[in-house]
Amino acid sequence: MKKTIAFVIIAIFLFSLAPLAFAEEGSKDDTRTEIKTKEEIKSDVLKTRTEIRAKAEERKKDNLERIKVLREEHRAKIEALDSEKLDRVSNLGNERLQKIAELDKRQIERLAALNIKNLEKIAELKKERLERISKLSEEKIERMAELDKDNLEKVSDLNDTEIEKFSTLNRAELKAMAKLDKERMKAELKALKVVKVKKAEDLDRREISTAMLAQAREKFDKAEDEFHEATEQLTDERQKLKEARDKKDEKASLEHAKNYLLKTADALIKHLEKIKAKVQESKNIPDDREAKITAEIDAQIVEINAIKADAQAATTKEQIKEAAKKLREKWNRLKHLTRLFAERVVSARVEGLVNQGIVLEKRLDNVLAEAKEKGIEVNVSAEISQFSVKIAAAKDKYTQAQAKLSAVLDLKAGDATNEQIKAAADEVNTLLKEARDAVKEAHGILKTIVKKLKEADSEADISAEVEVEVAQDTSASTDGAETDETTESSTEAAAST
Repeated sequence: MKKTIAFVIIAIFLFSLAPLAFAEEGSKDDTRTEIKTKEEIKSDVLKTRTEIRAKAEERKKDNLERIKVLREEHRAKIEALDSEKLDRVSNLGNERLQKIAELDKRQIERLAALNIKNLEKIAELKKERLERISKLSEEKIERMAELDKDNLEKVSDLNDTEIEKFSTLNRAELKAMAKLDKERMKAELKALKVVKVKKAEDLDRREISTAMLAQAREKFDKAEDEFHEATEQLTDERQKLKEARDKKDEKASLEHAKNYLLKTADALIKHLEKIKAKVQESKNIPDDREAKITAEIDAQIVEINAIKADAQAATTKEQIKEAAKKLREKWNRLKHLTRLFAERVVSARVEGLVNQGIVLEKRLDNVLAEAKEKGIEVNVSAEISQFSVKIAAAKDKYTQAQAKLSAVLDLKAGDATNEQIKAAADEVNTLLKEARDAVKEAHGILKTIVKKLKEADSEADISAEVEVEVAQDTSASTDGAETDETTESSTEAAAST
């Protein structure tokens, strides 16, 4: 019995081992299958690579065969290209290859530097159009090639001078102008002047000598100090006037009311002198506009001094009230007008910032070209396009602002109402805020671009002064200063005396 039980236990144990043995055997088979599959994959990859190389060699052979059918002088120009450029050009269809081969050697070199997508797009142009576009520099051709096919054809229909001007525009402006109809485009280009600059300051609208600049800043500092002194004295006179009225001291009330009125006039004059000094030191306010603003401010100062003289000569309460009424009316007229003068200075500052952006974009193109020559590719085309869009937006906003400023100030010389002046000042303020916001966003994008450039090429330097071409609108002008809330509150307080 015991032997029977032992045999049964042994049998059960042996049967339990059987699945494990089968599993191990299956596992070995699976491993062999897996190893075999990997080997097959490796073989397939090698086979695919071989096929790709074979097709590439076959394509290259076909390309070279196409080159061989070119006329000897044309073939020689194509074959003189380095291997990379030769591969790109020879990959074109027969008709496109023929058109490019008929160009001169330098034109072919410039076109062959394009990536294959842009090269194919450019090569689609008719022979005459291709001839005009390929006269541009490599950098300009590359930016032109970013246009869509229809706009590229329209632009390439312009004459050589117009195409050269067009190609000088920054990316965003270039794409915007390409959307215009041909006649409008020609008119816009006619108003452009291409200038060569090394820094943004070269785009300033007027030159101011160091001595004149120092003098204007000295005038501003002096007016600023005297303005603060006058406002401090206003506070003192206001308190003394209150005390005299509380005591019902008519003589003291008259004296302090007069002094308060005089100090208010002084504060207003000093505020105007501050704005005038800022206008005079601004390099982006044209000479003629600076002269007009300065003359207008001087005229207002003369009128305030006349009111001040009346107040000084006043001996009765009624005369003081009359002088206060005149000053109140003057301030009601001036408070919005001084805002316009102030916004002209702001507009000029924004123009200076935009000019920096325009020059920086051109410097970036130069840095990228240098990196390319070293064999370094930096993928920042999307960021530079975004940067260009922001700078163009800022330029558009400040241009609108300066147009509104000029129109209203010229109208002011006629008979603009306070409401018209205030509405214009509000609109200009909004436009300039939007312009400054766009510049700020552009600066953020620029940081990303510089970081990528430095990571790819530690020697990249966008601050280096290199000569670049910039298209200027000769029909535009920009002026502009900053308001001072203290003046407004002080003058309104004086008007209630």
